[in-house]
Amino acid sequence: MLKAISILALVMISGLAKAQPVYPHPDGMSVYFDEVGMDYCLSVDDWVPAIWAGPTISAYLIVTRPSTPLPYIQGWEAQIEIMSNSYLLPPAWTLTPGAVNIGKEPGDYIVDAGGAASIPITSDSVLLASIELVWLGFEGHAEARISMYGVPGSQLHPEGPGYHSDEAATPISCRCFFGSWGPVAWVNGDCGFLWPRPSIDEDLTWGEVKSLY
Repeated sequence: MLKAISILALVMISGLAKAQPVYPHPDGMSVYFDEVGMDYCLSVDDWVPAIWAGPTISAYLIVTRPSTPLPYIQGWEAQIEIMSNSYLLPPAWTLTPGAVNIGKEPGDYIVDAGGAASIPITSDSVLLASIELVWLGFEGHAEARISMYGVPGSQLHPEGPGYHSDEAATPISCRCFFGSWGPVAWVNGDCGFLWPRPSIDEDLTWGEVKSLY
C-alpha cells in the first residue's frame, strides 16, 4: 500500500476543490509523486517477495507556476540523482514527446524541447518528465531519496535547474521548495522535516545503492 503525505493547497472555486501545487512561488522545479505538484513524501508498506515483488512508484518532474509570458517551455536543465537502500531498475526518465536530452553524463538533463516538441503550459503544473521506480531483490522496508542539482558546467543555468521558453533560450532560473538544491522527494524517508538537513553521506548508514538516471 502506498500512502502519500502531502501539504494540500485547496482552492474553492464555485463549490469545487481545485488542487494547486504545494510550492507557492513562481518557477518551482521539483519531483513529486503526483502530476499536480503536491506529494513529495511517500510511505510504502513492507513486503515479502513471495507475496509481492515490491512497489512500482511513478514520479514526476514538474515546473510549478511558470512565470514565462509564453505559453510553452522549449528546454530545461537539471541533474537528478536517486539513492536507494535496494536495487532499482535503472530506466531513464521519460521525456515529453519529441524532447531530446543532450546531457553527456548520467543524471544530467539538458533537454531540447523546441519547435514541435514544445511543452505546452496549460496549468500551474507543467510536466517535464516521468519515471517508474521499480524495486527488485529486496525484502522489507524500501527507502529512496531523489535529489536535484544544477548540471555541472552549465552555461545557461550555472546556479541550478531552470528552463527557457523563447528561441533565444533566455534562461529562467527555478527555485527549490526546500530553499537550496539537494533532496526534494522521499520514499519512506525524513521528507525534509529535519532542518538543517544532514548531508547524504552523514545521513545514510544502510548499504546504499547510488543510481544516476
